[in-house]
Amino acid sequence: MLEKLTASTVRVAKATLLGTMLALLATIVVFVAVGPARRVPQASSPVLPQEADAGLQGFSFTQSKGGLVDWKIQARLAQLFEADATAMLHDSVQVTLMGADGVTMTVTGDEGSINTASKDFVISKRSGNLALILNGGFTIYTPRIRWDNQALRMWTDEPVRITGPRLEVTGQGMDAFPASREMRVRRNVRVGIH
Repeated sequence: MLEKLTASTVRVAKATLLGTMLALLATIVVFVAVGPARRVPQASSPVLPQEADAGLQGFSFTQSKGGLVDWKIQARLAQLFEADATAMLHDSVQVTLMGADGVTMTVTGDEGSINTASKDFVISKRSGNLALILNGGFTIYTPRIRWDNQALRMWTDEPVRITGPRLEVTGQGMDAFPASREMRVRRNVRVGIH
């Protein structure tokens, strides 16, 4: 009888051990499955590509002559590439051109770049058009605009629409010289007078 009791006790012990192991395994599976939902999310921070020499939040670059600001470009994020003398600009890129009489033009885009040596820049929208607001009551709509700092020329090869007091001009490509307040639409020009 002692042998039967020992054999049945061993079976009960094995069954108890097997049940405990299954319960522990089930607990681990539940913990792993539900665990990520209980974890504290990491704070979100912008990720800049590794190949950039530096990344900046709150980028600002100003061009001035004779102590007066000619133009200023700002962006929430920038990636600096020293070898190329370039800054890639992201998120709320804003350009302000200044004249002797104050602000001449402002424009805000989604992305852009600036050559920090030549001081030429590009600003664009991912979708839709930029709205270049000029102080004379005119607005230029185009998806991308470039600045040639040597020639003090703003230009684009993209479609443009210029609106102003009782006037609308559309066409393809544009050259603008803010200092002389001269604008030229290159081709497919249509003028509407209201």
